[in-house]
Amino acid sequence: MSMDEGYLTNSVLRDMSAYVREVNYANGWFDRERTFGDDIALLHSEVSEMLEAYREHGLEDFTDRSGNIGTVPENGPPKPEGVGSEAADLLIRLLDFCSRYDVELGTEFFRKMRYNATRGHRHGGKAL
Repeated sequence: MSMDEGYLTNSVLRDMSAYVREVNYANGWFDRERTFGDDIALLHSEVSEMLEAYREHGLEDFTDRSGNIGTVPENGPPKPEGVGSEAADLLIRLLDFCSRYDVELGTEFFRKMRYNATRGHRHGGKAL
């Protein structure tokens, strides 16, 4: 299956980035400057949390739907927990990162995929 640029447009990612920025700004995540290294470490931490969620519960969503966990805002939804939630956190962090550093993620995605499509089977020959 080939993916054309109409499938996932820059405007969709820009809208998502703007939403992330709006929420993060309102929640104080722009009150202090962070270094590039800090932002990379935050991406790493989300990947590590995804691995830990998998180790503990596999791919199962383990959100406490009873609302009896300490991080539930009053009259709010329960805190999502699990691999899917951590994957969403990674995307949120990545969108925030790209917004902070003026990276056009949609453009870079399609540029990289066009290149990757030209590479051979299991290119590079490296084993895990």
